[in-house]
Amino acid sequence: MSLAHNDANHDPIASVYATLPINMELTLTGLEQLMLQHLSKGAHILDVGCAHGEVVQQLHMRGYQMTGLDVSEELLRLAQKNAPESKFIHSDIRKFQSPPTYDGVYSIGVFNFFLNLEELTTVFQNLYKAMHDNSLFVFTMPTADFTFCEDAPNLESIRICEVSDKSAYIETYNYNQEKRIREIKVTIFELINGIWKRTDTITPTKEYFVSEIKSTLENVGFIEISVYDSRDFGDETSITEPCFVCRKPS
Repeated sequence: MSLAHNDANHDPIASVYATLPINMELTLTGLEQLMLQHLSKGAHILDVGCAHGEVVQQLHMRGYQMTGLDVSEELLRLAQKNAPESKFIHSDIRKFQSPPTYDGVYSIGVFNFFLNLEELTTVFQNLYKAMHDNSLFVFTMPTADFTFCEDAPNLESIRICEVSDKSAYIETYNYNQEKRIREIKVTIFELINGIWKRTDTITPTKEYFVSEIKSTLENVGFIEISVYDSRDFGDETSITEPCFVCRKPS
């Protein structure tokens, strides 16, 4: 499948997607241990795939200068409401261009939307150029080493189901272990003016091996690459992800 058809744009489901609960304590604990403790207050941090901006706002309240980037206009509209004193950029990270600006960059569960290593390399190169020397890059992404359904490569399973009085969000996936492609299917129901509206989206993602990701980072120029398990920071769910940490050299 061509990446030109995989923009991972959440606009059609943004209003319901933004209501999904996130484990803020786990996220902030991981960021504190991997990045924040190494930055001074007032450091400029970029959130890649910031969605509705809740993490951006939490870090802003802790004294950091925050910028969020996302491809979804609808999510950014919500993010600006949630974090009105922060800056937001509407861009596809594959096309993002910036001079060295950021003291730290983080991203949560975004880079699997790029379905080949060439595109992933471009993303890492763009972020490398946007970072100050000696700055940190921290991100999570599911990998083939941590796959959700190793014993059932083509099994369709429910991953998320969240229901409220005004909306429902159902996320299923179908994983092809041979190709390492996970097709994520989302169905939402939203109560609008007394009428339930249904929206369906299908988005493919790619699961790389940890060794592939580390090699790509090294080829771009990042150093001191380490990989942690989200369980190291208190993740007690059955679905854990590796956390990558690396540095742009001085």
